[in-house]
Amino acid sequence: MDRAMLTRRTVLRTAALAATALAAPFVRGAHAAGKLSFGVWDHWVPKESEVMVKLCNEWAEKEKVEITVDLITSNGDKDLLTLMAEGQARAGHDIMGLRVWYVSSQAHNFEPVDDVVFPLVEKYGKTSRACEYLGKINGHWMAVLTA
Repeated sequence: MDRAMLTRRTVLRTAALAATALAAPFVRGAHAAGKLSFGVWDHWVPKESEVMVKLCNEWAEKEKVEITVDLITSNGDKDLLTLMAEGQARAGHDIMGLRVWYVSSQAHNFEPVDDVVFPLVEKYGKTSRACEYLGKINGHWMAVLTA
């Protein structure tokens, strides 16, 4: 009968394999957090859109998210048409950067973002009454405001 010899090396090898197997579900890969699509206004100010894409890509790299940034022109109200079409289809971008006065017409398609806005208000102070009027629908923040 052939018996395997129990040595320090085999114990360490087995322990290392077990530790690796247990840790495997918690290893963070290059795109561990998933994919995100962001539709944003293609701004008329020169270089602004480039800066937005750069900031998004820097954030995505830091957070290990694969991001797609779609610059949507406002010429011919393409940004408004995209917002309305995606709302009707209930499919499209995960996040839409849009002009705040569009929020009320599409609020039924949005998820409340109170959990994002409240800490910002706590840290930086209240928003203007105009921002609150435009971004808060039925007592819930439906947009993260930038003004």
